[in-house]
Amino acid sequence: MSATGETRRPAPGRGQIMAVLGLLAAVAILYTHHDGLPFWLGALTGVLAVLGHLVCFDAPRGLWQWLPALVGFCAAFLFTGQFLRALLS
Repeated sequence: MSATGETRRPAPGRGQIMAVLGLLAAVAILYTHHDGLPFWLGALTGVLAVLGHLVCFDAPRGLWQWLPALVGFCAAFLFTGQFLRALLS
């Protein structure tokens, strides 16, 4: 803990890495499957990963935490777009 009371977290934690990997996995699943059980499993994976991303990256500190947060943010938009495209088509 520093003098300001903030805990330094220089490297991304395991939960942060898992949230980003979950989002990327959901994007990959929804890219190849547009219906059936794989689609819904990919959608569930994506929703859980988005929630995990919101929890893990509430206040990223330092470049090493901002990079995975940015990748996860972009993957969340890709997931949302693919999910809506599959539902509306």
